[in-house]
Amino acid sequence: MKVIKYEIKKGDTLASIAEKYEIGIEYLKTFHNSHSGLASLIIGDKLPIQLNHVIINAESFKDVLHKNQNVKDLNFNLKSRYRCEQLNITRVNNEVITMSASTYLEFLVQKVDYSAIFNISMTDFTFSVDPAVFNKGFEFSHKFEKIKSPITVEISKYGTVDRVYNRDDIEQRWIKFRDFELVNDDMFKQLSSQAPTQAKDVVDTGNKEFLKEDNFARMVDKNLFYHIFFRAFQGGNLENYTIDQFSQIFPNINLSTDVVKSVVNEDENSATYRLVGTLNRSNLSEEILTDMYDKIYKPTLKYSYSEFDFVYRITYTINKKNNFITEGKASIAEKVKNNFEIITEYKIKQVEL
Repeated sequence: MKVIKYEIKKGDTLASIAEKYEIGIEYLKTFHNSHSGLASLIIGDKLPIQLNHVIINAESFKDVLHKNQNVKDLNFNLKSRYRCEQLNITRVNNEVITMSASTYLEFLVQKVDYSAIFNISMTDFTFSVDPAVFNKGFEFSHKFEKIKSPITVEISKYGTVDRVYNRDDIEQRWIKFRDFELVNDDMFKQLSSQAPTQAKDVVDTGNKEFLKEDNFARMVDKNLFYHIFFRAFQGGNLENYTIDQFSQIFPNINLSTDVVKSVVNEDENSATYRLVGTLNRSNLSEEILTDMYDKIYKPTLKYSYSEFDFVYRITYTINKKNNFITEGKASIAEKVKNNFEIITEYKIKQVEL
């Protein structure tokens, strides 16, 4: 612990000093009062006029948290609620929609002052899907999403998960679900009897994603709410980045997409940004893609392989006072032009608490 005697300067406030040292206001007051005499106590929400210095634990709030991993006493003062709509479409030959699903979600976001630490809960979920045969699949996948909520995370400057503070809770939720609930799930029981190898893959994948921190962070980033919200929170400081993921159309093909941020418009209260991704084709073999297409899709679609692409477009507006997103939309698609497309449209809207 590094204790310093900070000399109060003209214009200083409790908030400005706390921000300078990356500590909470209440923590600053408590620490100062425990190391000061009665005449120097900070009682209210302002610095006393007669006070000329503040006793500070200069070890950053972030460092303290990283040491003890204790977030139970944190004050999540900033709160916001969001409603999201996600539309998933699979389209064939530019016309026939083979599957359409609309998902409606609500999230409660809480943030610790002067930090990038968030507690996020999914508070509502419903969906509709056509054809109805996919209903059970959506219900099954939602059970895995529920394991992630609530989640307490710290965000990196790149808009990704840097640290998960309630990992133990999440791991225990997965283990409970895996050992006691999954085996009684109708869809999993059917999968176990008809395709035991696939059922084993479900458990193995869950173990890899929920029990390994790096894998879990990447899994969280695949959720479009977290993906957009965390990047939006970086405001103008978000740097260009690269996304690496596996193709949904071609098995075991890795896609690398370079994303560039630009400013759409900005005023003193808000800013709107756009993220545009360009598929890096240097590691993609057209010969391999064509061969896979001919084996998997051409017998049904009839038409020959054309051109493969990955589309990534996100536009969002933030409140510059706290960098919370106020609204946003994303369009993400993977397609073999004119032949086969997997499309995701996503909308985020801040609503009243």
